[in-house]
Amino acid sequence: MPIRITGMSSGMDTEKIIKDLMKAERIPLDKLKQKKTAATWSTDLYREVNTKLASLRKSLNDMRFGNDFKEIKAASSNEAAVTATSTNGNVSSINRTIEVISLASNAVKSSTGTISNQNLEGTALAGSTNITAGVNDQLNITLNGVRKTITLTAKSYTPAELKDELQSKIDGAFGANRINVNLNTSKLSLTPTGTAGFLPQVTMEAAGANTGLAAIGFTDKQSYKLNINAELGANKFATTLTYGDFKINGQTISVNSTDKLSDVINKVNNSAAGVIMSYDEITDKITFTSKDTGVAAQVKLENGTSNFVSAMKMDTTVVTGKDAEVKIDGATTFRGSNTFTADGVTYTLKQTTTSPVTVNTTYDTDAVLNKIKDFVTKYNETIELLNKRVKETKYKSYSPLTDDQKADMSEDDIKLWEEKAKSGLLKNDITLSSTLRSMRSAIIDPVGSLSTTYNSLSKIGIDTVSYDANAQNDAGKLVINEEQLRKALSEDPNGVVSLFTNQGGSSDSNGIAQRLYDQANKGIGELITKAGGVGTIVNDITTELGLQIKNMEDGIDRLEDKLVSKENYYYKMFSAMEQAIEKSNAQMSYLSKIGG
Repeated sequence: MPIRITGMSSGMDTEKIIKDLMKAERIPLDKLKQKKTAATWSTDLYREVNTKLASLRKSLNDMRFGNDFKEIKAASSNEAAVTATSTNGNVSSINRTIEVISLASNAVKSSTGTISNQNLEGTALAGSTNITAGVNDQLNITLNGVRKTITLTAKSYTPAELKDELQSKIDGAFGANRINVNLNTSKLSLTPTGTAGFLPQVTMEAAGANTGLAAIGFTDKQSYKLNINAELGANKFATTLTYGDFKINGQTISVNSTDKLSDVINKVNNSAAGVIMSYDEITDKITFTSKDTGVAAQVKLENGTSNFVSAMKMDTTVVTGKDAEVKIDGATTFRGSNTFTADGVTYTLKQTTTSPVTVNTTYDTDAVLNKIKDFVTKYNETIELLNKRVKETKYKSYSPLTDDQKADMSEDDIKLWEEKAKSGLLKNDITLSSTLRSMRSAIIDPVGSLSTTYNSLSKIGIDTVSYDANAQNDAGKLVINEEQLRKALSEDPNGVVSLFTNQGGSSDSNGIAQRLYDQANKGIGELITKAGGVGTIVNDITTELGLQIKNMEDGIDRLEDKLVSKENYYYKMFSAMEQAIEKSNAQMSYLSKIGG
């Protein structure tokens, strides 16, 4: 870069002079940048239309094959006993009777007796037990899922006194006669009260670091019945448990002393045995329930290398579920599930019946009407956007702003300016205009292969807004006469559906949905060629506008390099001038001195 001397000898503001000269030099660059900005805006506007067309095409895709019109409604005369839903749009009119003789059931196998040694007894106490506040005076007791912290009074107790103190504190926490505290040969024991065979669970736990539980002779997680969250080795079974494995429906389940009962339950439930294992703390029994119903569902147990099955008070007799017995139109049938499908209708049996339940199917006019309304909404949104883009006013005096122009304007002013500059960029665009005309034609032209009764939208109550100048962006939109459309659907639903879905092989005989799908697809393809799809880079050279933008970017780079060279040239010239003036001034000064 040349040395820049700025008017030291000449007294001229060379910086300003060069800046003004460069403004003139920058005009071609600014114009090219404005042109690129306009092309980028146009690309965004084309893609906006493309997105709207793609949304319309998506809704037309199901409609053109009739999927959106397969709306059959099934109804039951007794929903409490039998429900019915249509699962197939091709269901013909059905009117049948259903009698439920018996419901399908799961295979269920439960313990024949209680499985735990129901006893919550501590170790023998010394003749005197000292309880110290904050050290060994607290323990937790859970009764039927409700946990309370018990705090003993700090003092020295004999076993009998300790039994009375613990009983008093438990009564205060849970209420009287909920848990009985007993003393047998210096050992405390707790027993819940209730109906025999259905006693609640009682579990004792340490209260943090406080050793009150150990002080009265009990261990952490000790319980009256099995504690599913304690290791199997720490639980007391009515039948001593040996470890190894057992089988259920052919699946091998391991059982270890360090497993919790909850671990075994999870192993079974997550296996391929197809059963759910559970433990009921109240009845103190294990239950295996098949996930499926019907005679094919089973629970088959084998001890394997452990005695787990025996310890759970079960045998190896295989139990199976039962099929539902149903009379359909008087004919007896058996089903493995309480939910089954016949002739496109899914039935769910809920309870047995004493009289026949009537199930019938009808065409769901409301559902189809709403589908057509949704289509009209999407079509109108697309037409409105196309109308807006091809009709909006072009403000020729509003060009994209240069960086210098933006520097002198507020953000609000820039926004308002750019709204004007973007307006009309696609005015009378050939691609958009062509798409608009072809979509209007697809809507208006009758479907040649159909009966004249319902061969055009106007015949079923759907008309178009006038195309005159007053309509503006609404021109060509669809307007529904709901009463007339509902009447057509009631009188000839298949005729109305065919108007949209007919596949005649040509544009004249194809239904409205197929025609519009073809035109939307064509428009999308043309717009992608023009400006690329959503997500495509703006300067993608495989698109028309992308190639133009890329060429403009290259032109901008060349002009910017040229401007740098031009500016350096000006500085060099002015520098040379300053040096010449300085030399001339020195000579004049020298001559002046000689002459004096």
